[in-house]
Amino acid sequence: MDKKFLDMKQATAILGVKPQTLYAYVSRGLVRTASQAGRKASLYSREDVESVAMRSRKGTPELAVGDRSMRWGAGLILPTSISSIEANGPHYRGRNAVDLARASRTFEDIVELLWTGVLPVESPTWSPPTVPEAFPPFAAVLPAIAKLSNSRRLLALIAEAYTASAGKNPELSLGAPVLAARQLIQVLIPGIGLLRPKPRYELSLNAEMLAAKVARAAGISITSESVEAINICLVLSADNELSTSTFAARVAASAGADIFSCVNTALGAFEGLLTGLGCDQAELLLHRASSPKEYVAALNACIKRKEALPGYNHPLYPDVDHRAEFMLEAAVALNGKNPAVRAVVESVRAAGEELGARPSLAIGLVAMSTALGMPAHSPGVLMAIGRSAGWVAHAFEQRLGGYMVRPRARYVGPSFLTSEHS
Repeated sequence: MDKKFLDMKQATAILGVKPQTLYAYVSRGLVRTASQAGRKASLYSREDVESVAMRSRKGTPELAVGDRSMRWGAGLILPTSISSIEANGPHYRGRNAVDLARASRTFEDIVELLWTGVLPVESPTWSPPTVPEAFPPFAAVLPAIAKLSNSRRLLALIAEAYTASAGKNPELSLGAPVLAARQLIQVLIPGIGLLRPKPRYELSLNAEMLAAKVARAAGISITSESVEAINICLVLSADNELSTSTFAARVAASAGADIFSCVNTALGAFEGLLTGLGCDQAELLLHRASSPKEYVAALNACIKRKEALPGYNHPLYPDVDHRAEFMLEAAVALNGKNPAVRAVVESVRAAGEELGARPSLAIGLVAMSTALGMPAHSPGVLMAIGRSAGWVAHAFEQRLGGYMVRPRARYVGPSFLTSEHS
């Protein structure tokens, strides 16, 4: 057994409590758990158990009122049953994400898995979204400003306009939280049409696969191959544990925000080199280089400036990001004879051989978007649409947790001595 974890007998012995009390600590997020391969019984974090035990020895077995309702401290770790990062990639509710994509499970299936914990036997078909009367006039303005801003801000505008158009209590006016979240994702999808040479926003009211809606909005052919490729992008983007944007969604949910505000908060944080901005910069470098040699030189320039390599070396995947590997293979299988696709694959291979750079999800999305012939900046939008499923899942889970996410700060500024006579 890993020394970082304890079984139930060891944990209850250290705490001096019954199993029911240990379960209560787990349910309140005071003690993290881990699953055991082939066994139903959970393991318990030694660090958390000893921390609770220390409080008990000091005469405070229960946390103070503020601590019970919030998560404090620099070592903030939130318990979740939604996803985990393993050596072979992210797992959604214990299922390997790459395996799910390889098995052609639809994005709708993955949404159900993330939101409910159940992988459906038959893929659900979502009802088309409700269109509030006030929304189309606003949506008609979006093409005029599409080229003035980045894709994340455009998606945030869409979400905010749709929410405002739905009334003061949008989750209820649109049916229920889950139905409202389904509609929001469908409203975000046409945002990819704002990236086309002639920007457009056209909300699809067809009852079709979400991947097909993405293809339609992007202006590419809707074939079984293109829909399958887009579906892979969405499935592998759906969640990656507590990324910055996902954490932001949970913070908003813990403060009582509705699902729409949680997603918009996440979009505001979707600007890192491993997320939206990283997709844009990875795409720019790959498509700007005229050869693998020139591409490696551009990456070397980043290294000399002590900048992170856009699209490479995700810290959670020190050896290989299996999502990127699978997507690069899928891009070649889809359109490997295309010169642009060959250039991307050869450049990524050269970066690995000469710099030891490990491609991450952003690189995989660039390869897939290139193979599909999608508009520039599509990789970041594909990731955001896919990740919206995870943002909603974490917001729902945070609501059930019933506590506010509020870390403490450690003051490191100057101190000034004062007196009554100064």
